[in-house]
Amino acid sequence: MTTPYERALAETDGTLRKDVVEHPFIDTILRGDLTEDVYAAYLRETFHLVTQTPYFLSAAASRSAEGWLQDFFLNLAIEERHHDRLCVQDLRRLGYDTDTYLAGLPGLGTWTMVGQNHWAVSMKDPAALLGFAAATEGLGAMLGPRVSAAMVTYPFAERALTFLKVHAEEDQEHVEMVRKAFNRAATTDQRYELMVTTWTYTLRAYGQLFSDAMSEAKVSA
Repeated sequence: MTTPYERALAETDGTLRKDVVEHPFIDTILRGDLTEDVYAAYLRETFHLVTQTPYFLSAAASRSAEGWLQDFFLNLAIEERHHDRLCVQDLRRLGYDTDTYLAGLPGLGTWTMVGQNHWAVSMKDPAALLGFAAATEGLGAMLGPRVSAAMVTYPFAERALTFLKVHAEEDQEHVEMVRKAFNRAATTDQRYELMVTTWTYTLRAYGQLFSDAMSEAKVSA
């Protein structure tokens, strides 16, 4: 019998391929054509996202009615805490003044994910964040190792891969945790639809984050 998580994987696969896996940003990395300014812009957008992640996960824990879901979100919030510091460390190793470089507002992709998640927690059902977690942890587990392997070929990134390497490793374990939680939380068709929609929108927003990084680098050049 197909599990809710397996059904959701199938439903979101087209968006995953179109908006993320086949995005020019990924192709640029794997081709060996990534520039330092695009990579720095990616770290900047990621910084703004992961800075907020523990906050909306903690909020989800506080608003969840099920005890096990409270524990899940709290544990994940602790796991995701301080990952913004990894982005800061990598940017400093690239030679950036992070106080200045990170002072602006995030792009549309990051803005969308942060807004979506705070809205879902406060206005809908905290379980929606399982869709966000499934999307982001799945990306880290699937693309993380390939991207990290490609990134070591870039001289400018040799000492600035902390964030990518940590997530390529941790997300392998997190995916299994999310899979179990997703299946357990999918108690109604309405909740399942909310989680899958959040998953889909997160993938689309992640593709936008990649576009933002590439566009921002061009503007800054």
